[in-house]
Amino acid sequence: MSVKRKSKRRRQVEVVFSVFLIIAIVLAILIVPRYVTAAVKSYQKTMKLQEAALKEDHWVYSEKGRRYVYADGTSPRNKWLAVDQVNYHFNSDGYMDTGWLQDKGTRYYLKPDGTIQTGWLNDQNSWYYFNGDGTMASGWILDQDTYYFLKDDGTMATGWIEDNGKHYYLSENGAMATGWLELNGNNYYFDDSGAMATGWITVDDKTYFLRDDGVMTIGWITEGDQKYFMNADGSKAVSTWIESEGKRYYFDENGSLKPSGWLETNNTWYYIQEDGSAATGWLQLGKQWYYLKNDGSMATGWITDENGKAYFMKDNGVWDPNAKKETPSAGGGPMVALTFDDGPGKYTDGILTVLQQNNAKATFFMLGKLIPKYPETVKRMKALGCELGNHSYDHSDLSKMDAAGVSSQINTTNQALVDLVGEGASCVRPPYGAFNPTVRSAAGAPLILWSIDTLDWKTRDTQTTIDTVLNNVKDGDIVLMHDIHEPSAKAAETLIPALREMGYQLVTVSELAAAKGIPLENGKAYGEFH
Repeated sequence: MSVKRKSKRRRQVEVVFSVFLIIAIVLAILIVPRYVTAAVKSYQKTMKLQEAALKEDHWVYSEKGRRYVYADGTSPRNKWLAVDQVNYHFNSDGYMDTGWLQDKGTRYYLKPDGTIQTGWLNDQNSWYYFNGDGTMASGWILDQDTYYFLKDDGTMATGWIEDNGKHYYLSENGAMATGWLELNGNNYYFDDSGAMATGWITVDDKTYFLRDDGVMTIGWITEGDQKYFMNADGSKAVSTWIESEGKRYYFDENGSLKPSGWLETNNTWYYIQEDGSAATGWLQLGKQWYYLKNDGSMATGWITDENGKAYFMKDNGVWDPNAKKETPSAGGGPMVALTFDDGPGKYTDGILTVLQQNNAKATFFMLGKLIPKYPETVKRMKALGCELGNHSYDHSDLSKMDAAGVSSQINTTNQALVDLVGEGASCVRPPYGAFNPTVRSAAGAPLILWSIDTLDWKTRDTQTTIDTVLNNVKDGDIVLMHDIHEPSAKAAETLIPALREMGYQLVTVSELAAAKGIPLENGKAYGEFH
């Protein structure tokens, strides 16, 4: 029974398979020819299109490159051809050129796709520029408001070049330099055309001199019979004093060195020597004697030499040997030198008034930066016979500076005084009383310290300041105070008449030293004259 069932099932499967096979054969007979026919027609159509295309101009690609073939089968050779409004060049074999091309003496660069290169190109670390028509540029070009120079071989120039007898400088990126340029520590100027300037030029209302090699000059220069001085920034010194190798020179509004003879500037007289420098010390002209201070300004009124001897110089600067002066002396009673630091300030005038009322003088050690702010106060100091002292320009610690720094602090302050009253300071008080050998040698004046420190800057107490002075003062003392603090100014209003009542002569530091027979020496420090 089991065997019969299996045989029956096998026959059923075979029947079903046979039916499906017959259906598949029928479908193949009906459908496949249609697809075959369509494929054949598609192939025939493609072949017809290719045949039609070959009858038109077209590109042909091969391992050797690209060729352009005309409808007649020929190709362009050794010529330019515009294809779809794009220019290509074809070599003698008819293949499209790429890379460098020289055609009729003109160089081009063709990109990998054969199109013409325009603008900048970097090839083997060299830059080239191609014009809008693809021709390689040489000489000057202007690109985005910047000029560049291309050598004869087309490479972009950098550094120095000479063109038509003029020198130019091109930066690392090829840009032409204009204006000021520093190279290897030297300054050059290039005009708007990029040409290196030489000789005299004017830039921003300042005049400069450039050597034949274009280097900006500093220091002295001579042209014909004229001498000029070029400042550290290269500008010509005009209408100003210049200090060089310990001497002072004046240059007029044209920058010319003033000739020998008398010179008046800022209401002050100077005498210019044959070498162009300002005379200092005693000067004899004919039978008349004059005295020129350390800054060269002509002295008037009473002056005291290093030995303490007094001389009277008339308003015209001539020495009057017959004039007599009552000067402070040891025989006139004990003497004290009041000194005021850090001014001038808004309280200084009050101190000057009290000094004037009590026939007294003082020494004011001023900061250069404050002098222009109180011009009338400084002028009044001088008019009352007070001594003008130097306390640096901005209260910097001079002992922490080199010689150039010290000189700058001192000279700038002295120049502010010269510009205002015609003379510089006669002595220096280093800020904080700090000095060293460098300060000694660079100060150019005696260093004045003190014997009584009121500490008024610290206490800011009027009575403490008064008591400190009155309880410690003695003949020959130098008293340290500050005229920028109101309590100190009020203390001075009491101290000045009090000291006068005690019999003290209130004198300047220089007068005190002279009365004690002590000559003041530049660079030497003095704290008292007992």
